[in-house]
Order: sequence, then structure tokens, then C-alpha cells
Amino acid sequence: MKQLYSLIFCCLLVVEVWGQDVYYEPIRTMIPGTYEFQLADGSRLRGQLVRNDSAVYHIRTREGLDKQVSMSDIVRADLIGGTFRLVPSHPNGFPFRLHFMPTAYMPEKKRLYYQNALLIMSKVDVGVTRHWSIGAGFHNLRPHDFFTLSTKLGTKVTEKMRIGLQGQYLSLRVSEQSNVRFTLVQGLVTVGSPERNITVGVGATLSEGGLGTSGVATIGYVRKVAPDLTLVNQNTIFIGESVDPQFTYLSGISTFGLRFDRRRHAFDLAAMLPVYTVNRLIRTTVLPYGSYQIRIGR
Repeated sequence: MKQLYSLIFCCLLVVEVWGQDVYYEPIRTMIPGTYEFQLADGSRLRGQLVRNDSAVYHIRTREGLDKQVSMSDIVRADLIGGTFRLVPSHPNGFPFRLHFMPTAYMPEKKRLYYQNALLIMSKVDVGVTRHWSIGAGFHNLRPHDFFTLSTKLGTKVTEKMRIGLQGQYLSLRVSEQSNVRFTLVQGLVTVGSPERNITVGVGATLSEGGLGTSGVATIGYVRKVAPDLTLVNQNTIFIGESVDPQFTYLSGISTFGLRFDRRRHAFDLAAMLPVYTVNRLIRTTVLPYGSYQIRIGR
């Protein structure tokens, strides 16, 4: 359990560190976007970086005025998001999903979303109404070995807060003799915007096979770090889950990676760390995770 608590602490520490503003030293090459510049005279200037050469920054303010500021007059520059009208910028088009766990955001009404993970897993989500969605997932090569059905209800409480309730049925063949079936029910709270938010989920599983029944907790963090790039961190903790009774217990899964945003689709690349116990020994393995997702509909 000490190792599990250490994992949880490290995950929260990562979230706290990444929650700070992205800071860039004044150098010749900077990411296009909206910055807050701290000047040598103590004043601050917020604007979009049009371009920069060896000595001067060309900055466009909110009022549309173009200013030239010498590099020597800039103490620091904080990237706060957004881009110029002439620079391509795409929002996080899939805010309802972390990597494979949901947030309280809902898929858009009358839109279909397709996700392919690791080339072998597919998932489809459909926004039926503004507050209700359904989904299905399966193994591309052997659907009878893995499939899942899900539904989610959600609503906006305030401009920065959403709540949801998700139910998911999953069937998984872990061996020739063991076929696991269980239902996951969890409540979700997401605070923030689609570009920057924190999600907390708490629920429980009800099993029919060898997988133990107990609690599930998820902490997720999303932040836009560049015009076309979103950081996604997902930490899921299982309490009492076992893949095979008295042999392998899955304690949690943590993922950390980037989402490459495009107009109607996105690519996720991440590192996945499952934490599990084998014969009372806690172990973890670093695994690659990748997925492609696309939004279909008007």
C-alpha cells in the first residue's frame, strides 16, 4: 500500500507542476501564441507573437495594434494560449475523453466519434442529446474476446463545472478458462474549460466472473500547451480489483502524454504505467499508448 500511495502522490505532484504557466526565456525562437510579456521597466504587455528576429519581437495586442519590442527589454514571457488569426489553431475536440476514461463533458449532439487505440481496439461514441450519449467498443480482430457497452448522462452546473454519471458493461476473456464480465458505474465532476480542466471520478464495479468487486477512482488533468497540442494525464486507482483471484491484483493505471489536435481529428501518444501485484510483490511496466480519433457529423 505504501507504494500505491507513493504512486498517487507522484501523479498529483505531476499535475501540480504542469498546472503552472508555461514559461519561456526570451530567445530567438518561440512558439506562436498569446503571451504575457514582463518588461524591464516593470510593466506587462499581453499580445500575440507575430514573429521575432534576432533583436525585436513583433507583438499584436488585443486592440489589433502591432508593437515592436526589443529583446533586451523583455525579462520573461509566459505562454497563456491562443494564436493569431493567421496561424492555424485547433481546440481540444474530444474533451469528453481522457485517454480511455471519460470526463463529465458530453459528446456533441448528433455527432459520432470514432477512436482506434493501438490499432486493435475500436470505440464509437454518439451524442444522442445534449445530456445523453451511448458508446460501444470492441477488439478489431477478436470481438468475442473483448467488447464494451456504455452510456453517460451529464449536464453543466456552472460555466466552469460539469457533472456526469457513466455506466459501462465490459466483457473480457483473460484466458481460455477465464471470461470476466463486470459493470462499472461512476460519478464524474469536471472543473475548467475544454482546454484546461481537472476531472475527478468515483465509482464501483459489479462483477460476474473472476475480477474482484470494489471501488474505482480517477483523477484526470488536461491542459492546452500549444496551439495544436494538449497535455493529457489520467490516473485510475482500483481498490480490490483482481485479474485472477489470489494471483494478480491490478492497483491502478497512470497515463501521461500529448494530444495532437486537428480540425476534426486528433492523435494521442502517451506512456502507460499499470501498477499491479503478483504474489504480493508490487510491479509496474512502462507501455506505449497511441490512439487516433475522429469526429463525424455537422
